[in-house]
Amino acid sequence: MSHRAPVPITEITRTFAMLAEQISPDETEPALEPFDRQSLKRALEELRRYIPGLDPPPSPAAARALQRAAAIALDKGRGHEALARALRGLSFAPHDPGLCYLAASACFELGEAESALRLLHHTLWIHPGHPGARTDLEALSDFFEDAGGEDRAA
Repeated sequence: MSHRAPVPITEITRTFAMLAEQISPDETEPALEPFDRQSLKRALEELRRYIPGLDPPPSPAAARALQRAAAIALDKGRGHEALARALRGLSFAPHDPGLCYLAASACFELGEAESALRLLHHTLWIHPGHPGARTDLEALSDFFEDAGGEDRAA
């Protein structure tokens, strides 16, 4: 069986930065194009090859500033901006559960459910006790169970 070498963490952080640049500020356009969704999926898969906390993040101060900016944008209903800032923050601190959770929240606001679920699961992989991610995932599970029951009743 052949094993491929892990993608360097610098390439993963560049992917997050590139994704942040791809997000249109126009709230009427889709937040993520299909290629961007695939790039995000791959970046998160590759990031799991690295142990959170083992290596210092490239710039924790920049990540904190972008996390605050993403949270403010999300509170103001600017989902595209929130997602772009959270992804940019992940380029500075790729294992930050707060940034990952904010990106998931922004994706939900923008109707990007698959990416949001992927980011929620990744948040819980980084920080299994993350209260927001756990609560959101449980609520979604309940919602889909209820929706499935309604389909069966019809």
